[in-house]
Amino acid sequence: MTLRVGIVGAGISGLSTQHFLEREAVRRGLRVQVETWDPRPSPGGNVRTESRGGWRCEEAAESILNSRTETRELAMELGLSNRIVQASPLAKKRFLVWRGKLRAMGPGSIFGSFPTWSAKLAALKEPFVARGPEDESFADFGRRRLGKGLFEQIMDPMVTGIYAANPELLSVRSAFPRIKGMEQEHGSLVRGLWNARKARSRLPQERKAGSGSYSFRGGMTDLVEALAASLGGSVFTDQPLVRLERLEHGWRLHGRDRMADFDRVVLALPSHQLGDLDGLPGHCRKDLCAVPYNPVAVVGLGYRREHVGHPLDGFGFLVPRLEGRKILGTLFTSSLWTDAAPEGHVLLRTMVGGGRSPELASLSENDLVAMVQGELAELVGARGEPVFAHVKRYAQGIPQYPVGHHLVVDRLRQELTPLGLFLAGNAWDGIGVNDCVAAAATRARTILEGA
Repeated sequence: MTLRVGIVGAGISGLSTQHFLEREAVRRGLRVQVETWDPRPSPGGNVRTESRGGWRCEEAAESILNSRTETRELAMELGLSNRIVQASPLAKKRFLVWRGKLRAMGPGSIFGSFPTWSAKLAALKEPFVARGPEDESFADFGRRRLGKGLFEQIMDPMVTGIYAANPELLSVRSAFPRIKGMEQEHGSLVRGLWNARKARSRLPQERKAGSGSYSFRGGMTDLVEALAASLGGSVFTDQPLVRLERLEHGWRLHGRDRMADFDRVVLALPSHQLGDLDGLPGHCRKDLCAVPYNPVAVVGLGYRREHVGHPLDGFGFLVPRLEGRKILGTLFTSSLWTDAAPEGHVLLRTMVGGGRSPELASLSENDLVAMVQGELAELVGARGEPVFAHVKRYAQGIPQYPVGHHLVVDRLRQELTPLGLFLAGNAWDGIGVNDCVAAAATRARTILEGA
């Protein structure tokens, strides 16, 4: 008997789910037939790299963290070992904007003038703060455990840089499960970090997670292109899902010009595209629509090196809300990857909008470029007109997990999995590439074990 699996959505979650399904079926001696549908003209989802004229600018994820191994192992399996590129050691140095200037962050900065001494002193109380509720907003968690000063100066821009979210609305348990877990298990972040460090020191060297991040010689698009090329089953692009039809055993998918029956279906579309999908159980619609998305614009600007005053000797900078800036932060892309810009030039990649200033993400491309130019002129001394510009806007960019999101995820999976429906993607699995790849591997095993 052949297990038929349909996947809707050919982003990193959908493609890696198909890859793991086909690989594991071969290993287990099972027969599986998988096909993936996607409404867009090419696979890859938001993982795309704009390459032209010697410039290489990511439209979404800049790189993959070394702290987990799932995606690296997948890349090696796909034959990309000779295309993996580690980010420059400069990435260890990061900046925050404080009182209009870039302040370097790192282990030594705690003894400097930033964060402010009042914020540092307030944070010393952290080991004596009681455990909080099962879930709460990131802002409530940060102020409660580390104080208002450290939250506003460091934690607020950090969460904005990762999620482009409003920290007052973002679930700490879903967005930062490790941090919340430390509090729940150890009663303190300090004790949790200390115990984690001791546990890590006892691991053999090959099992220790690395630091920093990596990408590929052709950018992040190398990964999704290799994934798509590795698949045995078909990937149908320009094929939006119109509705699902429940069968006695399985589901029938109705596309724009295609119809097919499957035993299992993986829904790897953004959650905001699922809520109104015809054929899903009606009682699930409220939960499927419960994840808001923040609009984000990514603005890549290239300058001649001599036209930027700052040494750009780091990963980039983030902007606290208190600074009142129009941008969320900027990556020094050409400092991370030596071939991201032509010789004698630099590439700066800036995020705009998010939960802090959603209206700015919808500005015209010209207005976005002009606005970012003005901010970079003041913060890093960028002069004159950029010689390269690339703008990518997402009306619904990054999911913002609301407080209690873990309960919604658990409830949906308990209701849909027995029906042969599986949710996939960054609304449910975590926003990082590593999160999505790891969840895809687990999902594939679950589907095959239930065959």
